[in-house]
Amino acid sequence: MNRRTVTVRLSGFIRPNEMKDFATAYRNATDAYGGGRHLVLADMRGLRTLEPESAAIFGEVVLYGRQHGCQMCAHVSDSTISRLQTARVASEQSPDDDITVDCVSVDEAHVQLAKTRARLFLGTEHTAPLAQAVGR
Repeated sequence: MNRRTVTVRLSGFIRPNEMKDFATAYRNATDAYGGGRHLVLADMRGLRTLEPESAAIFGEVVLYGRQHGCQMCAHVSDSTISRLQTARVASEQSPDDDITVDCVSVDEAHVQLAKTRARLFLGTEHTAPLAQAVGR
C-alpha cells in the first residue's frame, strides 16, 4: 500500500476465474477512494499472455478504474508481448489513454508515482487495500 495508490501485482498465467477474483479485489480497492483521485502501480512482471476471456475482464477493470478516479497508472512489465497486450486492452477501453506510463522498473514506477502524487495531491495521504492476483 502506498499514498493514494492502488498496488496491483499480476504474474504467471491468469485463468478467467482468477482474473474475476482480481477484478473484485481491484474494484474494492478503487472504491476505497469513493470516486476520488488515485494512482495505480501495475506490476505485471512475469505475467503471461492473457487468454481472451481474462483479457476482456482485465479491460473492464481498466475502464472501471478510469471511470472511478484513476489519474495515472505506472505500468511495469518484463515481457514485450504482455506489455503490448495490456496496452492494447487498455487503449480499447480508454482510446485517448494518456495516463498510463510504461516504466522499466518498480523503482522508476515509484519515482513517476511520486512526481504525479506531488503534482496532484501535494502530500495528501490515503491508502487502499492491495489488489493482488498471482497466477500459476
